[in-house]
Amino acid sequence: MKRLTFILCTLATLLACHPEDRSGEQPFKPEVANATYEILGDSCRLHGLIISSPNSDVLGCGFVYGNDTLRIQAIADSCSMAFSVVTKPLEHGDYYAVAFAENGMGRSSAPDSLYFTISE
Repeated sequence: MKRLTFILCTLATLLACHPEDRSGEQPFKPEVANATYEILGDSCRLHGLIISSPNSDVLGCGFVYGNDTLRIQAIADSCSMAFSVVTKPLEHGDYYAVAFAENGMGRSSAPDSLYFTISE
């Protein structure tokens, strides 16, 4: 009986220590989404989400924002699943923002835009 228990425990240990081989899986670009924004006087805090980055580490993330005549890129300090950036001081008016993230396979952007207004 002790021998059977030993064999079963050894077999269970060997099976548990043998992780699934994922080396053959292909990496893809990250999937990113816009979350929310907060108006901070003459600037705005933009929040984004990294939904996935299959088999490739995220190298950078942030937002591209602007209006009809302005386009600025803001890079997040850290790229965890939730990230945020604060815009430079902006003049009053309407603005858009789109989250992005990049990994070893390339850069991708959120499929939609955030729109916000800086009031006078």
